[in-house]
Amino acid sequence: MEEIDKEIQNKWETFSYTTYNTNTLVVTGSDKRGLAYGVFGLSERAGVSPWHFWADVPVQKRKEAFWVNDSVSLAPSVKYRGIFINDEDWGLQPWAAKTFETGLKDIGPKTYAKVFELLLRLKANLIWPAMHPSTKAFYHYPENKEVAQKYQIVVGTSHAEPLMRNNVDEWNDQTMGEYNYITNSAKIRTYWQSRLEEIKGFGNLYSIGMRGKHDSGMEGTKNEAEAVELTNRIINDQRQLLSQVTGKAPAEVPQVMTLYKEVLDLYKAGLNVPEDVTLIWPDDNYGYIKSLSNETERKRTGGAGVYYHASYWGRPHDYLWIGTTDPALMRFEMQKAYETGARNVWVVNVGDIKAIEYPTQLFLDMAYDIRPFLTNESVFKHLENWTKSNLNSKEAAALLWKNYRLSYIRKPEFMGWSKVEPTTPTHPTTFSLEEVEERLAAYDKLDRETLALQPRNSDYASAYFQLVGYPVRAASQMNKKFLNLDLYYTTKSGERTDNNPYFQKAVAAYDSIVSLTNKYNHIISNGKWNHVMTMNPRQLPVFSTPEALKNVEQKSTVSVPKSLVDIPAGDYSRISSTPDAYWEKISEPGFSGNLLVSRPFTIASPLKSNQPQVEYDFNLPETGSVEIKIKAIPLHPLTLSSGQKVALQVDEGTWQMVDFETIGRSEEWKENVLSNQTTKSLSVLKLVKGKHTLKLRMIDAGVLIDSFKIFGIR
Repeated sequence: MEEIDKEIQNKWETFSYTTYNTNTLVVTGSDKRGLAYGVFGLSERAGVSPWHFWADVPVQKRKEAFWVNDSVSLAPSVKYRGIFINDEDWGLQPWAAKTFETGLKDIGPKTYAKVFELLLRLKANLIWPAMHPSTKAFYHYPENKEVAQKYQIVVGTSHAEPLMRNNVDEWNDQTMGEYNYITNSAKIRTYWQSRLEEIKGFGNLYSIGMRGKHDSGMEGTKNEAEAVELTNRIINDQRQLLSQVTGKAPAEVPQVMTLYKEVLDLYKAGLNVPEDVTLIWPDDNYGYIKSLSNETERKRTGGAGVYYHASYWGRPHDYLWIGTTDPALMRFEMQKAYETGARNVWVVNVGDIKAIEYPTQLFLDMAYDIRPFLTNESVFKHLENWTKSNLNSKEAAALLWKNYRLSYIRKPEFMGWSKVEPTTPTHPTTFSLEEVEERLAAYDKLDRETLALQPRNSDYASAYFQLVGYPVRAASQMNKKFLNLDLYYTTKSGERTDNNPYFQKAVAAYDSIVSLTNKYNHIISNGKWNHVMTMNPRQLPVFSTPEALKNVEQKSTVSVPKSLVDIPAGDYSRISSTPDAYWEKISEPGFSGNLLVSRPFTIASPLKSNQPQVEYDFNLPETGSVEIKIKAIPLHPLTLSSGQKVALQVDEGTWQMVDFETIGRSEEWKENVLSNQTTKSLSVLKLVKGKHTLKLRMIDAGVLIDSFKIFGIR
């Protein structure tokens, strides 16, 4: 035992199993969380899922014991790994207040105890607590921090909550003055210091910097230069407060700076973030990481991290209802993050937790041990293992995967083709008539398969409904509502009545969502989840009844021209690479199933020489003018100094630069993230009938090309 102890001594969150004789097993942890991971790991092997409480996964019955080999765990791939409970207004908060924690009528210590147990079972260690106006601040209830300490969960706060303060609930303009550091810095410092004094004996990860009271820019500054100067001053003041309260040097107190929204612009403009502070790179709220560390930033002693979304409220459109973040996209982006040195903090926004169970599991499993996820094929295998262990069904993985793929084309929340803030009305989809019919057929088949696999009178019935039945069938019905309305508008105006068969199908689809949601809240698990599921978060137009939607000004279903030639990016004729740069063929995320990504992610770009090249031979059936469209996944540049460029040439013509980078929150970016693709075109070319060659040259690393489509122009 002493020998095993030495192997884990002074390591971060590791554990060992040691057997003595044949009847004694000793679990040892390098620290309290390491020990918890070891014990909960045994619990899972014995048949208790991490989702036993949160998804009512039954305990597996075993007829015999199992053997545990002597072993020592590796340290986690990422140091701090956790979730952000956010936008909890329509699920977790009303469920806690009205069903689970009725004495408190809020998300409090009883609820957080269940959250923290889930985190430990998933080998996580960090929480960003709920912080919307519907919920009292985490520290409003003193027992919350005690429960966090009991479970050894590190408490942090989101990008808008410096030094552990929930401004939405705790800052009062009437009694405290403006939340403006230029005019009211003394009161703000006192506000911060009192919280630091309150929690100094607990496990904390401190967010520094300053934004507005909620998710908005800093108050009081007139321009970016002023904001940079003031934020630098604020950071210095905060670090002095941390040192004063903790009695430690600032570099010894764990701090993060989340470069979210306008803060990333301040960083680009010269914000001075101390080297020991962890830079947390955000995604763009839709799963595409905005930037990662360059060679210099990778040398920072504080390292880097990622803030990622599996749920979001905001422009261009919310997705708060059911978890449809593409697992392949998440894996791809987090592999990029890990390979570029973001290994200190990973946080995922999970909304209400419910309906985002698998994305939560996947994210935290990758954070704990990235090694199994460094190949493109690993995610589906992981999903199969997950459904097998939680539902006793590998087949259920295929249903979820099909739903994720269909949702990658268009999330159910985006099917109204509307936007928010300001909110626009819905209209029929921009799918072609052929795509409408194909999508309806795909969902019809998926519905049948989901119902056929549903357990009958089984211990797994409730878990299956929560993890598969509701998210798949609700997404299907949302699609059927809109796709049948599309077909309704293809009929003659005189036939557009309530008795129109397409309209009746749309109504039936809406009614099915009502029924499914009622089952979630009132029937499964004897009403345990009452108030946790809403079918219309924020009551946006996309969730409206077909009766309300049919009177909105409509657009016609579009006609999409057929391409002469369609080439998946991975279906090349010839390819070249160098020792330092290469194109890698992958199958996901994307649409063609055969993509190319420029690698490695750590190479400095743009490349000015030795640019790897790919060639595609194709035949034109006739002479004429052609347009070549290049479809890519809407990634952002790998670093602040790189881009999203490639170069293309047809035959021996002029090389044309193609740039997939979007500017800020432009209309182009909005359309890209709603459709998960970006399309660029080469200049129109006149080509003769017969054989031609399209050449693709690498300029920047981290560009993901899906396909090429060649259209004839008449």
